[in-house]
Amino acid sequence: MKRIFASALILGCSLLLWNCKDDDNRKEVEIRDRQEVYNENIGKIETFLKTNSIEILEDGVKFDSIAFEANNTIWKQTTYPLQSITLRNDTYTINSRTGKYEKLVDNVEYKVYYLIINEGGGESTSAYDNVFTSYAGYNLDRTSFETYPFGIWSGYPSNGNASEFISGYRQILRQIKTASGIIDNGDGTYSYDNPGRVVVFIPSGLGYFNSGNSSIGAYAPIIFDIKLITFKEVDHDNDGILSKYEDINGNGNLWDDDTDGDGKPDFLDLDDDGDGYTTREEITYTTQENGETVKKLYPFNEIPNCTGGSVKKHLDKNCH
Repeated sequence: MKRIFASALILGCSLLLWNCKDDDNRKEVEIRDRQEVYNENIGKIETFLKTNSIEILEDGVKFDSIAFEANNTIWKQTTYPLQSITLRNDTYTINSRTGKYEKLVDNVEYKVYYLIINEGGGESTSAYDNVFTSYAGYNLDRTSFETYPFGIWSGYPSNGNASEFISGYRQILRQIKTASGIIDNGDGTYSYDNPGRVVVFIPSGLGYFNSGNSSIGAYAPIIFDIKLITFKEVDHDNDGILSKYEDINGNGNLWDDDTDGDGKPDFLDLDDDGDGYTTREEITYTTQENGETVKKLYPFNEIPNCTGGSVKKHLDKNCH
């Protein structure tokens, strides 16, 4: 059973974390073709997998160089079978001129190799949950560029309680589950048991791409050993509706649900239908409790439709 500090479980971001801090040493170099860079990266990753062994430690891993395609290379070992998945870059940015959210132009299909060290005894998470993970990061030369054993909150997209991690890190978490339980030890620490754990080999297009610093080079593939500890469902825009319920078309992508067409997806829009009344206002009702009038929010499944309408009132601009 692993112990973590209470402050680490509560805080959303640490100034020590590479994902959160402003790094004066990080430099952007000339942008290259993404497919060309990926072709180079996947070759380097596969060579690494075929010429290195892996030893699983409590808070990280150890790589050793060995003969090409020896039976105990990462490529051939069977203790943690090497798997792969095809991922697309899911990064969105805000256009500074229009204020609209736009997807990063990246048409590459990335093959991402990974090892499941432990599936985890808890729950699966969604792409839009805030997650609490610990990790160790490595370059392909086997040097460590960052370790964070105490855990840190991250989210997609970033919000007030969690910073956004790189795409490859975020997406691989769908392959494992959270810890089976977290216990308050009463001494300022928590314990967790049976977390999901994965080692993932990330092409730079799902990482830092042309950004580099003294620890990670530009266009460099990287490796993460990640433990998934727990998660929280999120209401990104604080409109009273959990983001998972704002997938109107039900395709699992929250970014393409924009009821009023203003360039803000519903899960980031305070007024989903653009009628001048906030979503929170439209799903609020009054009731009597102990002789007093109080305001409450409808549970999502109980939000009413407009009279004669077919959609919930906060999505109908003709309903106030």
